[in-house]
Amino acid sequence: MTLEALLDAAEDRIPRVAAALIEPAVTPDQDSTDPDAIDFELVDHDNGTLHAAQVKSGGSGTEMSAPDAFGILLRMIRARPRAQSYSLITNMRLHPKAMQLNRALSTDDPQDLREQLQRLMERSRWRQEPAAMSDEELDRLHRARISVDSRERYQLRNQLRERMRRLRNEHRDGLGHASAGRLTNYLAFEIHRRASGEFHGVFTLTQFRDDLLTPGRHLAYELGEFDWGIMVSAVPAPPGIPRPDLIDHIRTALTGGDRARAVSICAVLGPSGIGKTSIAASYAHDRADAYDHIFWVNGESSASLRASFQSIHDWLVSRGIEGADADGSRLRDRVRTLLGASARPWLMIIDNVIDRRLVQPWMPSSGRGHILITSTNQVSWATHSARVAVQVMTPDQATALIQMRLGEQEGWDARSERTAAALAERLEYWPLAMELACGYLAGCEFGLSEADAYLEQIRDLALNDRYSIPHGYPETLVGTIRLALQRLMNKQELQPASDGAAYALFPAAYFASRQIPIWLLYFATLMSSEDAARAGLRHPAVLGPSATVPFTAHEMHRALRTESLAQRDEPLCTLPQEQWSAAHCEGVDDTISVNEIVQHVIRTLAESGNEVPAILSQAAFHAQGWLAAFIEANDEKHLLAVLPHVQNLANHARRLGIATDMLAVLWGNLAGAYVLLGELDEAREALESELAHILARKEPTPLLELKTRAQLADVLRNVGEELAVWLKQLYHARDLAGQLVDSWPEDVSLVVSNCLTILGGHAGRGVADPAIQALADDLESLQERVPGTRHTQVQREIRQINLALSNGHMSDEEVELRCRSLLEDEGLPRPQRLQLTAFLTEALAFQHQWSDALDNLQAIREYMVEWPLHPQLMARTVHNVGLRVGLAMASGVPECRIALTLLIGGADASPAPECRPLLSTLISMVAHMPAGHLSLEAGMRCMPFKMQTLRLLEAVCDQDHERIRTTHTGLTEHDSAALTRDDEIGWRLLSEAVIASAVSLMLRGA
Repeated sequence: MTLEALLDAAEDRIPRVAAALIEPAVTPDQDSTDPDAIDFELVDHDNGTLHAAQVKSGGSGTEMSAPDAFGILLRMIRARPRAQSYSLITNMRLHPKAMQLNRALSTDDPQDLREQLQRLMERSRWRQEPAAMSDEELDRLHRARISVDSRERYQLRNQLRERMRRLRNEHRDGLGHASAGRLTNYLAFEIHRRASGEFHGVFTLTQFRDDLLTPGRHLAYELGEFDWGIMVSAVPAPPGIPRPDLIDHIRTALTGGDRARAVSICAVLGPSGIGKTSIAASYAHDRADAYDHIFWVNGESSASLRASFQSIHDWLVSRGIEGADADGSRLRDRVRTLLGASARPWLMIIDNVIDRRLVQPWMPSSGRGHILITSTNQVSWATHSARVAVQVMTPDQATALIQMRLGEQEGWDARSERTAAALAERLEYWPLAMELACGYLAGCEFGLSEADAYLEQIRDLALNDRYSIPHGYPETLVGTIRLALQRLMNKQELQPASDGAAYALFPAAYFASRQIPIWLLYFATLMSSEDAARAGLRHPAVLGPSATVPFTAHEMHRALRTESLAQRDEPLCTLPQEQWSAAHCEGVDDTISVNEIVQHVIRTLAESGNEVPAILSQAAFHAQGWLAAFIEANDEKHLLAVLPHVQNLANHARRLGIATDMLAVLWGNLAGAYVLLGELDEAREALESELAHILARKEPTPLLELKTRAQLADVLRNVGEELAVWLKQLYHARDLAGQLVDSWPEDVSLVVSNCLTILGGHAGRGVADPAIQALADDLESLQERVPGTRHTQVQREIRQINLALSNGHMSDEEVELRCRSLLEDEGLPRPQRLQLTAFLTEALAFQHQWSDALDNLQAIREYMVEWPLHPQLMARTVHNVGLRVGLAMASGVPECRIALTLLIGGADASPAPECRPLLSTLISMVAHMPAGHLSLEAGMRCMPFKMQTLRLLEAVCDQDHERIRTTHTGLTEHDSAALTRDDEIGWRLLSEAVIASAVSLMLRGA
């Protein structure tokens, strides 16, 4: 309470306070004979008592009577007769008469107060006191109040911490979660020191303020680090010229109103290059002391969002944020949960959001946080209430920017001020245009005196390109970029790297803006697919220091930097070398970024000519090569990092209606990545684009068509298309395979193996169709005509194991042995290893080898937690293993056992205790998966209902009646109609038994 009173004084809620006296040995009233009557008092500079307080605590449920309260107050007013006010502070509940006493204290008339006191005290030991009290004592008692504070200790401590944080923020000194606790403990210690007699009990307000506003560096030294204002990921540096009006608008939008735990969201909107990102960075740095963590998210695409959230998750878990749990839900929900549960204030900046619908599912909706969005899409955020529109700079800001960039080159005088103002006006106060203009002048060692000549040149260039400028862009901006390209190509001292840099901007304009691999850009600029084939280029290609080339990628990057058109970005990956994949070589992680406005202007220039198909094709050849190499090497980290660039190339090709052979190959590899991510609709669109181009070619490409149709058939089957739709693709694939079997035996063998896997996955679910069997026979015949590879041999084994697990034609022991034998191959590709591990887990569960099954299931779960790939396999695993574990666990629950006996006449023996962790692991895997991914695998029906059944079974096993009720209610939300099918008898029995046991337990619990 003393600390809270000092905070009140520090915040000027109590005026004229100079110090607090804490149980002092020497009191302001030297004639006081009862120093223990006061716990602390606030005094002014003349040592006069402004406020005296006594604190009385009681245990839970205790009550303070009116006589007790009156006696304490009487001691206080007699011990400190000159105090201006008095408080009796207690956590005890007031007796009704004590509440009457507190109301009576507000009575102005002394005689009226005396009479009320006499009635309240008439049966207590104080019954004589009201009549004996003087009018002066009654006046002092009138200035006293009883204050009931029912807050728990932790609540009070948290509120004090927040008040200290707020006060320090007002003085531009931050305070984090740990440092707030450290500072609270220190101030409490200083109060206790004075309570024990040190410093005569005096704690001056000046000393308190000095302690409270201890410099942040001192707190950080005590903690070993700062625990506030921590910027996670690459938060840009603050701009040199602040724009405080916009910062204030953002602050008001984010902090205005009482939103409790709802997250405030502000959208910063405007055209490219206007300074949205800089303003967001400026706000982050300006308000860094108000947040413990500041997260920077790239909102450009689903892949960049996923990568940014992975970084945030990794940071939160590594910092031990409360709630971090490996058994959390899928990545974005895990981050949302962690931030929602954190007691620490945070800021998330999601930069370059293309579409609100893309980013909406990723944004946390609750927690002690703020979200700042930057976007060019004004329409997408039109209905959002908290919007800040970014316009051009004010004339003063623009002049200040030019002075900052050019002021050191010459003395700044009134003439310079006028010239700078004219330059800013000619450039329409556009930040990027002014930056580039200043860069040109400084690079040419021109001063402001030459600015007029520059202005005429850039204005002429812009006017010449007027009709190709998109809406919303000033003409001078396009002209500036064009001039920068010309200057690059004319930099004789940097040739030929500067020429290469100028050409590199064109493929760079079609990649994502951040983390462009510099060696990918280098080869996408300089090497055609034909030259790459002749040179035997293998992706991802990086030239070593000993390579003899006219210029290197880093020299090209240096040339780009001379015009401020690119800058070094974060590496693709920071794994130690011993963890590198086979495709991970030295230099592959080096990246640059190109500003989005520069990209847009370059695209505008390119699209006014006829070179775009060639630019996109060459970039597509190398980008898809990198993607394919990382997929083949099981390098998930780089796959996800390169994916945004492949996506961007595909999107631009689609936007422009461009289709080439190389783009068709890119669509195919992109579809493969989409399948790995479970994004089947996107995979279908990419494959259909690829197939449309193949069929439109004058010269057929039967091998590429064969691969595309087989891949498309699998996707169509899994998105739920009718049998005839996807079977049509397999018929075409069969015919093409027959034509190519002699000329391309290995490729045909691989594709035919994949086609058989597709058919096996369908037929394995009990669907007997003569047409499918005939097609399978044809494909098997083709398979026998070609030499088998190790991959196709393993694939055949996997098909056989999968079929055996469905029809029982192979014993569980044999399945186990075959899986273990295949898993001994260290060169086994990751998808096949995961698939075989899942089959092994299923076989072990059938044999009730619960410990071994758990080990293998946990290996699968660990991969799932780390990477958002192979969701179909994950869904199939929880489905098949879940049924076997569910039936075993149900046999051990008396209520379920009775239900199974009634349904089928008996039940298995109760499982060993080791079975229980399997159920928990399965449920944690389901929680980690997006709901849509549960049903990606064709034939997996009623998956939400089945997984809810497992949750209900867990609640039944735990005898948790509340969870049983809520989980049972949740079952009604899911469709279970398909469980009537003959091939769903296992899940039907399990669900009926679990539901019956849950109902029984609920009835008994009621």
